[in-house]
Amino acid sequence: MTTSTPIIAQLLCSRRIWVSIMTSFGLGLLYAQRVCLSVAIVKMTNKISTNNDTECGNHVTTNRSGEFDWDENLQSNVLSAFYYGYAFFQIPGGILADKIGGKNTIFIATLGSSIFCLATPVSADINVYFLIFIRIVEGSIEAPFYPGACVVLNEWCTSFERTAFVSIGLSGAYLGTVISQPITGYLSSFQFSGGWPLPFYVFGSLGILWSIAWLCLVTENPQNNNFVSEREKILLRKNLNINKTSGSIPWLKMLTHFPLYASIAGIVGVSLIFNVVLNMLPTYLSEVLGTQITSNGFLNALPFIMMYLGLILAGILTDLCIKKFSSARTVRIMFFLIGVIGVSLLVNFIEIAGCHALSVVLLISFSMFFIGTSFAQIAPNLIELYPGYTGIAYGIMNSVASIQGVVSPYFVDIFTNGHIHSRRYWQYIFTCGSIILIISGLLFSLLLRVVPPKWIFENKDKYKILNS
Repeated sequence: MTTSTPIIAQLLCSRRIWVSIMTSFGLGLLYAQRVCLSVAIVKMTNKISTNNDTECGNHVTTNRSGEFDWDENLQSNVLSAFYYGYAFFQIPGGILADKIGGKNTIFIATLGSSIFCLATPVSADINVYFLIFIRIVEGSIEAPFYPGACVVLNEWCTSFERTAFVSIGLSGAYLGTVISQPITGYLSSFQFSGGWPLPFYVFGSLGILWSIAWLCLVTENPQNNNFVSEREKILLRKNLNINKTSGSIPWLKMLTHFPLYASIAGIVGVSLIFNVVLNMLPTYLSEVLGTQITSNGFLNALPFIMMYLGLILAGILTDLCIKKFSSARTVRIMFFLIGVIGVSLLVNFIEIAGCHALSVVLLISFSMFFIGTSFAQIAPNLIELYPGYTGIAYGIMNSVASIQGVVSPYFVDIFTNGHIHSRRYWQYIFTCGSIILIISGLLFSLLLRVVPPKWIFENKDKYKILNS
């Protein structure tokens, strides 16, 4: 196989694609464990029956017979607790990934998160504050997965297919959301153990099984894998081969390197809208449009199917354009801004859609497609920019992105201002999010670079280039 072979055909016919696909499934299970609470909490909570007239004319009849009497503020604390630990341990997780390798880091993150997912129902029965603590710990353990994934994916791909390869691997986040929301809604309707605990048992058990499979089947790099052909190993050996980081980390040089802040600016805008949709869309559908939990799961899945498709398609097209035009910086800026413009236009049409639920879901879905287009540019840029420090760089960026998960429930509370049933107040949220996204897109375009800084190559033990 040579670089003249079409990128997508070369990738799909290779053994290395299975590492990307397996990473995608692992990330999907972690997101299923994370997100299922957003749907299950509707079934978990007990709320006094009320009849409220919304702007849509629906009589929102709330008659939940859940076990827990948690008000909206307490529910926001439960949903955001995961992100406190997740944000704080991103940088330590990145250091861990660069030190011990991506494979082992991913195994630890997935196994630990799955165990605490299994413990969620028991924790909720004990005390809501104990549940919050467990969610914080679960987020802390899961935090190293993304940095670890970037490290291991970089070891297994060539430079001319990097965006597609990484996009496939990281697309599992949205695949997991697509799977978890309808399944959680469905499983929660059963009477087994109260219904709502069942999704946590299912996704936690699957995560443990996946961890075992990952440990047995995947190696840190293709050179040590018996399933990879010698021809494919030679192809991969021509690319930058990252060794585990040793010695001191150049923190000052990294933190004062302005192109790092291109990715940080980009992820802030992307994550804000993504997390609002991810965590709060079930509430929007239930409280504003008056849908039931069984339909919530399937309606909520559609935006993430579109983001999944947008991410992969943008990854493939980006690599093709870079190969054709030889200007990675221009191509990445172009695709990022296409996503920004698309999202900004579509979310502001939600008000025009009025109370038509299908139109609202379709607008949000196509918005998420464009979010995927933008997101596809961020992780590959960090990989090409910081060889040898990929895990740390991604940890720095994702720690900022994870804060969006903490603030998004409060962001919604502030803008709805007690009017959670009002479309008008929700439109304030979408408009403000699109403004922030536009600003982040401009900063991304100004600060973006694709060539590693010279200080990356000062310490020869940090990297090795094999030109065979």
